[in-house]
Amino acid sequence: MYQNPYPNDPAATQASGPPDMEELPLKQAPPPVSGAAQPIVPGSGPGIGDEGVNPEEEGEVIEAREEARTVKFAIGKLNDFLQWFIVVLEITLLLRFLFKLIGANPDNIFAAFLYALTDIVLYPFSNLVGAPSLHQNQSFEWSTLIAMLIYWLVFYAIRKFLSILISEPEPSTP
Repeated sequence: MYQNPYPNDPAATQASGPPDMEELPLKQAPPPVSGAAQPIVPGSGPGIGDEGVNPEEEGEVIEAREEARTVKFAIGKLNDFLQWFIVVLEITLLLRFLFKLIGANPDNIFAAFLYALTDIVLYPFSNLVGAPSLHQNQSFEWSTLIAMLIYWLVFYAIRKFLSILISEPEPSTP
């Protein structure tokens, strides 16, 4: 049988039970501030946890909150994707503008790819204004600059709408 070589060591002794502690009083919640958003705690709130409320209804409330969080998350991710997309679009249009401005050779594979890719998004603006040029491959494309501005404004408006859609309402001031 195993014998403890250190019988007086407090770490080697077993506790006989938890020490006696007096019961601590519960901390009272601060009074709610009018006009401030109150945190939603599952299982609390008016009607939840009361004797007259069906437990199935409480589960439905919690399920609805989880669904709302999922929708809010999805809209937030869509907003992030739109931000990424507009940055990529603006950079490609800026590259096209610079390549046209310096007269990059359109027979080059990269320049040809960039022109073909951006021709798709520039189609609505293709004949809006003329592009003055000094040389054969060189031009100042006003339509590209206008398209960059219009696309940025459209995406800004969409992203602002999505942000408003998922944000908490602001308290109204009298």
